[in-house]
Amino acid sequence: MAEPQLKTPWVEASAETSEVTPGSEHRKILVIIGSGPVGVQFAHELINRGYPGVIKLFGDEPWRPYNRIQLSSLVAGEVRYNDILFPEIRDDRDHFHFLNRRVLQIDAGKRSLQDDRGVTHRFDHLVFATGSNPWIPNVRGIDLPGVYVFRDLNDAQQLMARSVRTRRTVVVGGGLLGVEAARAMQRNNTQVVLVHQSNRLMNRQLDVEGGAILKRTLEGYGIEVYLNSGVRNLVGERSVQAVELRNGQKLECDTVIFATGIQPNVELARSAGVRVGRGIQVDDHLSTNLENVFAVGECAEHRGEIYGLLAPGLEQAAILADRLCDGGASYQGSIAATQLKILDLPIFTIGWISDEYENQIDQTLTYHNDNGDYRKLFLKRNRLKGFVAVGRCDERSRLQQAVVNEQRIYPWQIGRFKNEGRIWPQEDTEHVREWPASAIVCNCRAVDKGTLVDAQMQGCATVEALAQCTGASTVCGSCKPLLADLAGTPFEPEPVVASGKPLIAVVALSLLLVVAHFLLPAPVYSDSFQTASWQEMFWTDSLLKQISGFTLLGISVAGIFISLRKRIRKFTLGGFPWWRFIHTVLGVLALVILYLHTGFSLGDNINQYLMVDFLLLALVGAFAGLVIGGERYTKMGYTGKQLRQWFTHAHIILFWPLPVLLGFHVLSVYFF
Repeated sequence: MAEPQLKTPWVEASAETSEVTPGSEHRKILVIIGSGPVGVQFAHELINRGYPGVIKLFGDEPWRPYNRIQLSSLVAGEVRYNDILFPEIRDDRDHFHFLNRRVLQIDAGKRSLQDDRGVTHRFDHLVFATGSNPWIPNVRGIDLPGVYVFRDLNDAQQLMARSVRTRRTVVVGGGLLGVEAARAMQRNNTQVVLVHQSNRLMNRQLDVEGGAILKRTLEGYGIEVYLNSGVRNLVGERSVQAVELRNGQKLECDTVIFATGIQPNVELARSAGVRVGRGIQVDDHLSTNLENVFAVGECAEHRGEIYGLLAPGLEQAAILADRLCDGGASYQGSIAATQLKILDLPIFTIGWISDEYENQIDQTLTYHNDNGDYRKLFLKRNRLKGFVAVGRCDERSRLQQAVVNEQRIYPWQIGRFKNEGRIWPQEDTEHVREWPASAIVCNCRAVDKGTLVDAQMQGCATVEALAQCTGASTVCGSCKPLLADLAGTPFEPEPVVASGKPLIAVVALSLLLVVAHFLLPAPVYSDSFQTASWQEMFWTDSLLKQISGFTLLGISVAGIFISLRKRIRKFTLGGFPWWRFIHTVLGVLALVILYLHTGFSLGDNINQYLMVDFLLLALVGAFAGLVIGGERYTKMGYTGKQLRQWFTHAHIILFWPLPVLLGFHVLSVYFF
C-alpha cells in the first residue's frame, strides 16, 4: 500500500490557514497544545484513525518537533540533530496544521485561545500535552553561571557547548535522567560526579542490588557516585566553584547539572479554569472538569498518579484518539516500565519495584550468573507484580505482558528461574513477533508468521487487513489474538458459545470414554438368553450389531465434513467454532455407539487394529480439543500453538488407515 503524499511538512501554518472557525466546512477543530513526543504521537493517532476534523498542533520551542528521549545521546555525541527530529506528519487530506507559537491564554467558555502573535483560534476540542518543567531545589547559588538543567533541546545545546570547556561536572540527581546526563557529560574526558539523596541510583526503577550494580558500572567508567547525599548550597562568586553537601563535604566543580525530577506544566490550564492538583486532573476518559477539554502525558494527573515516563503518555494519546474518533476505549492507568542502556549495561524494570510497594510484596526471587546478569521477580500471592533485569534478558517483552496481566507464576517456573534466570523454556515465547518466520500462526489455513510479515510490508497493518490478505483467522478465528499481537493492536475477545468451557467439557467426556475402552474389561456374556442384559442384545444380536455399526459409520462420515468448512474457502456456511463443537459432540456420540457395538472389547487381528486406531484417533482429537478450548484461559504462546499443530496433524494421520481397516472389517463380517 503506497504511502499518502506529503502534504503537511513541519512548517508553520499561515494565519489564514489557522483561522478555521468551528463548523466551517462542517469540520470540527481540535487543538493540541504541546509538540513534544506525546502531542506529536496524538496527532499521528488521530490521522491514522481518520479523524474528520481539522487538527492544529501548537509548539512554543524554536525547533522542529524532536524526540526528547534522545537528548542525552545528542549531548554524548552518539546521534546528530537531524537524528532526533520527528518525521513530518503525513496527511493526504490537508487537515493538519502545525503552528510554532506559544499559547498565551484560553477562554474555555468561548472555546477560543490566543497565541503570542495576538491571533485568536477557535476550537471544538482542546487537548493539553504541555509536558513538564524541571524541578529545581531552592538552594543558595542556584543562579550562578555554570548551573544548568537538562530537560529540552535548548538545555542540551548549552550543555554541548559547555562540555568542551568543563573539567569537572557535578550532576545532582541519580534518577533516570541524572544517570543519562552523567554518562553524556563524559564526552570530552570530563570528570563527572553524580550526587543522589537516596540510598541507591534510580531508586524508583531499581531495587537495592540492581542500584548497586549500576553504581559499580558507573564507577568502573570513572564516574564518582555519592549516595545518601543532598545538596545544601552551591559555592562560588562569579561562577559555580563547588557543591556543598548536607554533611558539609564540598565537591569542587565548574559545572552543575540539576536532574532532580519534574513538575507538570499546568499554569496555562489553571488560568483557563481547569481543575489542577499536582497535574491536570483527568478521569478514565482523559477528560478534565471542563467539557471537551482533555490532557495527556506528563502534565496529566490520573487517579492521583503522574507518570514521568514516555510510554504511559503514548498510551494515553492512543486511548484519547480512539475516543475522539468514536471509539470506546478508556484509560485504567499504566504500569511503568523502563528500558534503557547505560554505557554497555542494559536495564529493564517494570511494576512494583520502588520502596512504596515493599509491604505489598510477599515473595522475591533473585538470580545471578557468571556474566554479571542480575534478575529479580516481585510476587504477591504467586502473581508477578514486578521485575528487574540488569544485564541481558531475552524475556523482556513477555515479562512486561506478564506483569500487566498479573500472571500466576507456578512452582516449576520458580525452579527454572532460580536455576536459569528464565520463567519460560528457552524456545518458548508468547509474542508472535518473536516467533521464527516458519512458525504457523493460523493452523486452519497453514499461514506462517513469515507470510503475515510479508503482508504487513505490503501495507496490511490491521487484523482485518491481514485476514483479508492471507486468509488467517477467517476459519475458526482462534488466531485473531495472535494477529492482533503481530499488528500491535489490543484484542477484545468476542463471546464464544461453542468453544472455551463447553468445548472442554465435551472433550473431557470424550477422554473418559476413551480411557474406559482401554481400561475396562471386555464383557462377560450370560449363559442363557433369559439372564442376558439389554446391553448383551447389542453385542450378540446380528441386526442390532449391523444397526450400531452403520450408525457408527454414518457418524464418522458426518464428522469428516468439518474439513469442508475448514479447507474450502467458498464454503462459509455457519461459524467454524460451531462446526468444531458439533464435530466434537459427534466424536463423543461415536464412542457411546462404539460401546454398544463392542462392549469395550478390543477384538482380535484386523478388528483389534481397527479399534486401537479409532480410539487413538479419538484420544489425540480430545487432546487437540483441550488445547484449543484452553487457549482462552491459558497463555501457552508458541508452545501452545505447536501442541495444537502436533495433535491436529496426528489426528489427521490416524484417520487415514481408518477407511482401509473399516473396509476389511466389513468384508470379514459379510464374506467370511
